[in-house]
Amino acid sequence: MTLERSQRRKRRMDEHRADAALRENRPRPHLYLILDNIRSLNNVGAIFRAADGFGVRKIYLTGITPSPPRPEIAKISLGAENSVDYESMEDPARAVVYLRELGIPSVAAEQTHGSRSISEFDFPHPVALILGHETVGIDDQVLSLCKGVVEIPMHGTKHSHNVATATGIVLYEVRRQWQAAGVTW
Repeated sequence: MTLERSQRRKRRMDEHRADAALRENRPRPHLYLILDNIRSLNNVGAIFRAADGFGVRKIYLTGITPSPPRPEIAKISLGAENSVDYESMEDPARAVVYLRELGIPSVAAEQTHGSRSISEFDFPHPVALILGHETVGIDDQVLSLCKGVVEIPMHGTKHSHNVATATGIVLYEVRRQWQAAGVTW
């Protein structure tokens, strides 16, 4: 069976690796992640992979969130922990305040009585997105420091997505909005 050109993959893995250095030097938007007490090494690895794909500038790993190098993170991230800058901080609130002092507001991805759908929220540029613990979410003190709180509309029987999946969804919406608004970096 021969596939038409339009149905073939855009690139083979060896071609993809050949231009990795060019992609690594692309400018990254002022898009940051703060991971508030994410406990799963697999989730952290998947978040690094999504962060690389969406051009996140830096990830702040706070609280109990594990940091690379860890084989469990590397297995899922497929090396993205080497291409996305990161820093460990004990206190997630400190990361929010630090970024705010640099002019970077934080937006939490959390279900609250005042949260707005990601499609109804205008994400500022720059922005730091906060994602929280898999079962208890984002700390209340951290929520109180945020410029806004967004949630992903749910249409099934579960009330939320896995934190790594949610990260990818929110990152996609941020980049989609910025592209539509003509934001450059």
